Amino acid sequence: MQGVSHTSGRSLKQPLSYRAFDLGLAAYLPVQALQRRLRAAVADGRTPGALLLLEHEPVITLGSRAGTQDLRGEPLAAEDLAADAAHNMQVLRGIPVAESERGGQATLHAPGQLISYPVMPIPGRDLSAYVRGLEEANILLLAEYGIQAERRQGRPGLYVDGDKISSVGLRCQRWVSSHGTSLNVSVDLSLFDSIVSCGEPHLRQTSIQRLTGLVPDMPDLKQSSLRLVKQVFGWEFEPLSPVCHDRVESELGLES
Repeated sequence: MQGVSHTSGRSLKQPLSYRAFDLGLAAYLPVQALQRRLRAAVADGRTPGALLLLEHEPVITLGSRAGTQDLRGEPLAAEDLAADAAHNMQVLRGIPVAESERGGQATLHAPGQLISYPVMPIPGRDLSAYVRGLEEANILLLAEYGIQAERRQGRPGLYVDGDKISSVGLRCQRWVSSHGTSLNVSVDLSLFDSIVSCGEPHLRQTSIQRLTGLVPDMPDLKQSSLRLVKQVFGWEFEPLSPVCHDRVESELGLES
């Protein structure tokens, strides 16, 4: 994930607390559709917002500035994919390719990568500060594993010795943001060979596992991520709730 896609809207008030959901391992397109509906619900004042923490099934995602030049190989037409995931998808080296509504170019998601999707009003309508805050939460998380991550001017995300470890990509509509960050924990880094990451042909990816030899417990990592998002933004959350993606709207009191 990288870049921002944005449309305008009205001001929104911050509630006393937000819901946070652990979606486990989930397919990309259904969660993207969920975020689209949640954005509208937040903008309409039907719910204050929510944080989704999860891992994705393997998928290559193409943002609003991506094209075939970002794929290392020729995608094939999708066959024998699940009906709810096959729409507008192709397959590259066995990995589904999905169009994403976020900004930016191509990236890859797979198990072993922590995904954080805050579907929230943008604090103070300051998009740059919001992106820096998302980055800061992962800087602090990586520091707990002895990893010093850095920003690069004009390139959202985090880097360690020139290799990328975390990406940021957003979809903003009516001053509500969705999508968010990905953090490489123990993901199979060879999967990134199928794409030009973030539009940079020579960019390499790294992970907590590669840098430390450790494979952090993902549930513990999600709890740490929630704690640090609270710390950075001053948001309050109810305890993290394990739930399937198709139950989130019900948990929030919204009609599917």
